[in-house]
Amino acid sequence: MKLTRGSMLEFGFVLFMGIILITSIIQGAWFNASVAGAGIVSGLIPFMLEKAFKTEFDAKMKIAYIIFLFASQYLGSIVGLYSNGWWDTFLHVLSGVFLAFLGFDFFSRLDEDIRLEMPKRFLFVYIVVFSMAGAALWEMYEFTSDIVLQTTMQGNGNDDTMVDIIAGSLGGVIAALLVTEIHRKEQIKKKNGTT
Repeated sequence: MKLTRGSMLEFGFVLFMGIILITSIIQGAWFNASVAGAGIVSGLIPFMLEKAFKTEFDAKMKIAYIIFLFASQYLGSIVGLYSNGWWDTFLHVLSGVFLAFLGFDFFSRLDEDIRLEMPKRFLFVYIVVFSMAGAALWEMYEFTSDIVLQTTMQGNGNDDTMVDIIAGSLGGVIAALLVTEIHRKEQIKKKNGTT
């Protein structure tokens, strides 16, 4: 596997969480240790999937994923930013960005000729809908967890659900603007290369 920026960030995050795990165990901070342990496993997921399926994920998608993990697991849980009401909403915006890059990674695996023929409008709508679907699936998970496991993931019920879905969709729109610009540049590059 090539050592890309995404891979370096991924392994840097795993190393960082490994250090937190060791120091938390030494200090007897068991909550932080459990979050750090989960962070190590979460940080290795792209690497494990790449090995299992003999593929390579897009670097932008990996970077978005690691930034999301850092913001949720380290800043949110260990540093304690979840105590700020806006932090969860901000993370849903980030998750929308991550999901958009995941959708773009799937799109990038299409045959190049087919992919570059797709209009920007189609890609924009596809990315936004992909992010919205991911946000809705997450809210279904939260709802199911609250009903079955008696958790309180949807603290304010419908308000929490709708704010989270809107935030995830906003993240998708922001990322869709970026990926459609990337797509436009690829189309121009191909056009100039063939003329």
